[in-house]
Amino acid sequence: MYTFLLVLIYIAFISLGLPDSVLGAAWPSMRHSLGVPEGYAGFVTMLIYTGTVISSMATGWLNQRLGAGKVVASSVALTAVALWGFSCSSDFMQLCLWALPYGLGGGCVDATLNNYVVLHYKPRHTSFLHCFWGVGTIISPLVMGAFLARGGAWTQGYQAIAIFQVALVAVLLLSLPLWRKANEDERADALHAEAASSSPAALLRLPGVKSALTAFFCYTAIESSVGLWATSYMIEAKGIELITATRLGMLFFLGIMLGRIISGFISERLGDVKLVRMGLWLAMFSFGGLLLPLGSDILSFASLVCLGIGCGPIFPCMIHYSPSIVGAARSQALIGMEVAAASAGSILMPAAFGLIVQHVDISLLPCYGLLFVLVLLLLVKNMMKYG
Repeated sequence: MYTFLLVLIYIAFISLGLPDSVLGAAWPSMRHSLGVPEGYAGFVTMLIYTGTVISSMATGWLNQRLGAGKVVASSVALTAVALWGFSCSSDFMQLCLWALPYGLGGGCVDATLNNYVVLHYKPRHTSFLHCFWGVGTIISPLVMGAFLARGGAWTQGYQAIAIFQVALVAVLLLSLPLWRKANEDERADALHAEAASSSPAALLRLPGVKSALTAFFCYTAIESSVGLWATSYMIEAKGIELITATRLGMLFFLGIMLGRIISGFISERLGDVKLVRMGLWLAMFSFGGLLLPLGSDILSFASLVCLGIGCGPIFPCMIHYSPSIVGAARSQALIGMEVAAASAGSILMPAAFGLIVQHVDISLLPCYGLLFVLVLLLLVKNMMKYG
């Protein structure tokens, strides 16, 4: 049962990646039809991740009352409704109204499935789980690019992705009996974690914790900013035509998926510390490749893939390393705080770069990412010396 349920969890995690990358791929077309400046994408992303923060904080309460299976199924359904709402939006304010439920659904899926896999499966499955998130982030730009290439509208791309989500909801509803035993185990584990956890104030006094929280903030600042702005960067800064950039904007997410597949197979041999540092150095060189003024289109897209490969192992490895900082008894409390810090980075930093786009230039995206990579190298060094 646990093996089949794990496969189902992997498939369900695809639904988390589908909405995460489609906005960046569709935005160059969306902003023209909605008549808004390019930098407004940051405000939409901020609203989405605000919903994610709210729902992730409420996940424990929801799981106790509904069970993990119902929470995941209803959350994917909420995301499907929000995606359909995006496709029906005719002005920017409607888009903003749908952005909150868009994030509410995603936050519950993320928190529920991550928590279950960490509690019940081997560490490598954390990387593989996030790899399936990468599958979703690859599918949605391809779908959007296919509609735009045929002269269709971005609204049709959102409708197709919403239908994909509905199909996942149907599978999840049929699988609800499989979650009953899992729900019983989760409740027992939740009670144990609640008894052993520490308050946020107590955890913040422990060495390495503040560095860990800041590291999660900085990592998601990179991932979410590049994910949102990469397509626009390729068009505006590199002069790549719209359809090509929309189709290949998913290469960053493809790289993340590849990085997580690789790290899943070698994590036990190299360990979390080496994988995170290797990923950061590769990300640094990749941003350098994007900065080269004479680079060809192939070099730009290759840099985007390598950037994703470098980013791939960072988040799951830092999650897996959390018990080494505070001990197993306090790890659940710390992971909750780390997810909140990561969500804050996703809320604030893409929007902050949106202001840079409006008032300076989008060509600064690699410099923006490099800044966070350098900070992360210092934070990880401090954070992981306490493990």
